[in-house]
Amino acid sequence: MDDLIQRRLNPTHQMTEKGRAIEEESFRVVDLEAGPHGFSELEWPVVRRMIHATADFEYKDLARFSPGAVEAGLKALMGGARILVDARMIACGLNPERLALFGNEVVELLTHPEVVARARATGGTRAEAAVGYAREAGLLEGAVVGVGNAPTFLLALARAIQAGSRPALVLGMPVGFVNVVEAKEALMGTGVPWIVTGGRKGGSTLVVAALHALLRLAADGGVDTSRRLRR
Repeated sequence: MDDLIQRRLNPTHQMTEKGRAIEEESFRVVDLEAGPHGFSELEWPVVRRMIHATADFEYKDLARFSPGAVEAGLKALMGGARILVDARMIACGLNPERLALFGNEVVELLTHPEVVARARATGGTRAEAAVGYAREAGLLEGAVVGVGNAPTFLLALARAIQAGSRPALVLGMPVGFVNVVEAKEALMGTGVPWIVTGGRKGGSTLVVAALHALLRLAADGGVDTSRRLRR
């Protein structure tokens, strides 16, 4: 089968010809309007997808990557790593067909009975309780963790990492006004691979976009095929 056709049948690409055309034209516009940038060939598809999902070019300046973060994420996803998220919105936004390609399970714990019980008993947030439960259950090890909602989740995760937990990649993109910047800075000091949106901006939409970009790169063997498809 022709390589181009194979890529078009890939579940990380749009299903129909019209859908592919619209998506690729959108990427072309993003590339054109974004102009020059300092991102690597693996980083830019992630940033482009974030801009595409929000129509906000400020993410060109806000998106930050630790060295080798994308490579670490691709290796984990291609190996079937679980994706642990801090919000149901992220879990609902991820495409099941794309997740099935490498068998990546999405885990969202905020409604888990044990997590709810812990939060009530301690007076803390469910996000904090979820991280504690995930650490004890071994769910953080080798996982790709997406944080788009709760700064308390990211702060608790940073503490868990400092205590010895080792996720493969953390997408630290919570949005808000209280402890948001502090949480992102705490993550960046942990030594694990991370992708962060600087400042107060972020959100579940950004995490979904970044994860879909990573899944697409993984499916295409770490190559940004969107540039080829536009030719």
